Amino acid sequence: MANIAIQIDTPQGTRLLAASSIREAALMAESVLTTVAQTDLPVPVAVACTDTDSADRLLNYLADVQMERMLAEGTL
Repeated sequence: MANIAIQIDTPQGTRLLAASSIREAALMAESVLTTVAQTDLPVPVAVACTDTDSADRLLNYLADVQMERMLAEGTL
């Protein structure tokens, strides 16, 4: 049963992900983010979870993933 939902709005369209653990959700979302061209970063990400602390932590992690990619490519 999925208890974490993530929406990632990429230039190619919206991706909706569902996971049952924070780790699984992070890996799935990071995988999607790696398909986005650096010039299109950052993209909007939304996380829904019954545990608001976990949702905030995951959202911050995904923001950091995007920031690291932008800094690595010099697009920031």
